[in-house]
Amino acid sequence: MEEWKKLAIRAAGFGAASVIIAALLIGSFAWWSRRPVKPKPWNNKAITASFEAMDTEGDNNTITFIYTLQNNTALDYRVSDGGMIHLGAVLKRSKEFSFERGSFLSVDYPFYLPAKSRIRFVLHIRYPYSIKDDLTASDDARHDWETNLCRFANKQFSNLNGFVLLDENTRYQVDMPNGWTSRANEPLRIKAPVGTR
Repeated sequence: MEEWKKLAIRAAGFGAASVIIAALLIGSFAWWSRRPVKPKPWNNKAITASFEAMDTEGDNNTITFIYTLQNNTALDYRVSDGGMIHLGAVLKRSKEFSFERGSFLSVDYPFYLPAKSRIRFVLHIRYPYSIKDDLTASDDARHDWETNLCRFANKQFSNLNGFVLLDENTRYQVDMPNGWTSRANEPLRIKAPVGTR
């Protein structure tokens, strides 16, 4: 009879240990499956941007920055609205992004960029420029007008070194570099008469 008691105690101990181990395994699995999922890193190679020009628009002659966006992926890229888009400035001195509230900086939605294709992409800034572009002027005069606009941007936005678009849906980071600084350094084509500089 003593042997049966020992066997029963051992079986009860083994059963309790099995229950504890099973509870630990189930608890560990539940914790593991509920932990926050680490987001995938931002992809700044999928969509790339190159600076094309500056211009102005509208009755208030506000400034625009014009880029070419290139889709380097095999998938079309569509953005229907700005709900999951963060548009910001890249600051020169601190080398950080600045996401302003309000509509100082905007883009037109929706936009569509087919796979392996390029589109013209315009950033609108609610900041006026005092001189309107004369579309009937000569090529040299229009060149000088844009050069002066780029010089104005260099002076007014001295801490601006480009723009960034972050898309939370795709985790795409579109870096739009500063191209107006080098454009501002181009010489004017029309020489001002002596005494008017």
